[in-house]
Amino acid sequence: MTHPVTDVTKAPSRKMLLGGQILNHGSADGAWRWPGNTPGLHYDLDAMAHIAKVAEQGKFQLIFIADHPAMREDISHSPPTATIEPLIITSHLIGQTKQIGFALTQSTTFNFPYTVARQMKALDVLSGGRIGWNAVTTNDPTIGANYGSHIDDRDTRYARAHEFIQLVRALWDSWGKDALKLDVERGIYADVSQIQPINLGGQFVASRGPLPTPPSPQGQPIIFQAGGGAEGLQLAGMYASGVYSMVTDIATGRAHRQALDRAALAAGRDPSAVKLFMGIFTTVAESEEAALARREALLQFASIPLAAKLHHLSMLVGIRLTMETIREPLSAERLAALRPNLNYPHAARATKLLQDGKSPYEVLLRDVTGFHTTIIGSPTQVADQLQELFEAGAADGFFIMPDVISDGLPAFVEGVVPILQSRGLFQSDYEGSTLRENFEATVPKVTA
Repeated sequence: MTHPVTDVTKAPSRKMLLGGQILNHGSADGAWRWPGNTPGLHYDLDAMAHIAKVAEQGKFQLIFIADHPAMREDISHSPPTATIEPLIITSHLIGQTKQIGFALTQSTTFNFPYTVARQMKALDVLSGGRIGWNAVTTNDPTIGANYGSHIDDRDTRYARAHEFIQLVRALWDSWGKDALKLDVERGIYADVSQIQPINLGGQFVASRGPLPTPPSPQGQPIIFQAGGGAEGLQLAGMYASGVYSMVTDIATGRAHRQALDRAALAAGRDPSAVKLFMGIFTTVAESEEAALARREALLQFASIPLAAKLHHLSMLVGIRLTMETIREPLSAERLAALRPNLNYPHAARATKLLQDGKSPYEVLLRDVTGFHTTIIGSPTQVADQLQELFEAGAADGFFIMPDVISDGLPAFVEGVVPILQSRGLFQSDYEGSTLRENFEATVPKVTA
């Protein structure tokens, strides 16, 4: 679906949010080997700072930093997917950037509220109010083993998460907004009457407080949430300003949005205060044909064999596909036998592409076996698809991960962002100096 350029004199009042999940080599399998990429990006602060500056040039509201404190992949032929350590990386990047925000992941399962509150608040103050906390529970036994512990059941993990977040927020508020005086003439550093212990505790966690850290310009960091299910929805509805969803299309996006609205209303909040994000993989080139050629060139660096990708596609569409006929469109008989397995993301899209006459090889070039939705094409085509998802209510914003970070992020920033801006769909400059201002986020007022 294509959209004409919107008259900016009638710009839409609602603008999309853009984040970058970009402190990695890229979303394409084998991206670390692409010419021009930095093979050791995970351990190169200068390279990561350059990426953050490109995202800031594109006026992205934030960079999202995932975490997985365990070795979950075989790194014989591909690098790890998680950042080496979110707090350390963020502490460097806030000094290399001026306006872009950072949302970093910290678990409520294998941490203490005081530690997380102190670390996040310190980063928030030092960055001038540009920090968000992605509060997650941990369900991976390998991470539990790293901490010499086991993984509790889901109900216990989320019960702890509620107490944890409430304590962190109370610690963030343990200083009054005017407590720090810095009055040199009168010799008054702080008004200690505005700095109070919180003395809170529950079944799982407790803290006396206060923090040794004054408020930042945004008051306290923004809370993000990335869990699923009823428990994740409740957590998001009560505390989050941003939700990283696993939705893949308009239908799943609208469904998650409706469920999130109900959760926010149940918590006594305005649903519009909770922004829903969709993860998007991108390949941007001068045309769709050039984008497909780029995807084909990336295959030579892939660590996952094409046959394995084809097997995955077979599971998506419900019929056995073979390497011998991978470049041939399906016969009418085989098309009639397609049965999309809706337990898999992208199954409906993969089926539709085959029904439209694409060969299995052409479908794989469109990365339907990827984790998130992949959008490929010219800058206008990519902008069109983002606009369609946004205007259909599938998401309030997108976390962008280009196929290859070294040239894929500049291609998005230089090609797609100006089109979105010309249509009045994305900010032309930062609205304020803090992440909360650029997010238009208020602090949720929730009763424990």
